[in-house]
Amino acid sequence: MLADSGVAWTSLRNGFFGDLDRFLGPWRRTGVIAGPADGPVPWVDRADAAEAAAIVLTGDRAFDGPITLIPPHLVTLDDFARIAAELTGRTVERVVVDDERWIADQTANGTPEQVARSALSLFQATRTGHFARVDPLLAELLGRAPRSAAEQLADHLPA
Repeated sequence: MLADSGVAWTSLRNGFFGDLDRFLGPWRRTGVIAGPADGPVPWVDRADAAEAAAIVLTGDRAFDGPITLIPPHLVTLDDFARIAAELTGRTVERVVVDDERWIADQTANGTPEQVARSALSLFQATRTGHFARVDPLLAELLGRAPRSAAEQLADHLPA
């Protein structure tokens, strides 16, 4: 509708970001990252996305339409397990949990079923490759490489 309106507009499309502790679960205690089958996603640092948004909104460069602010690399839960193992020197295993078992586990831990099913739909979309793309614009706007998943996970580890 915006594109057809004739009015200039810009929409910022960020990659995946969020609370890594919640997303990856209690892996530090269990040595396991358990979740539904997944696929590659562009995991972006919130600070990088915010900095790029500020540049877009306050800069002299004109943008029209959707712009995608994602890093030039993709990660999976397998990658997060490997990164966690490298950062800690411990074994961290990735365990794929059946979708319905994952929903049951989430609801048993207090997540409303509708919220759990909404989250599951993201995992399902990743496994079909829906988010499996990269774009150089974020790095271009920042004037540097965006922070990697490893750098972001390192921020969540005790000093």
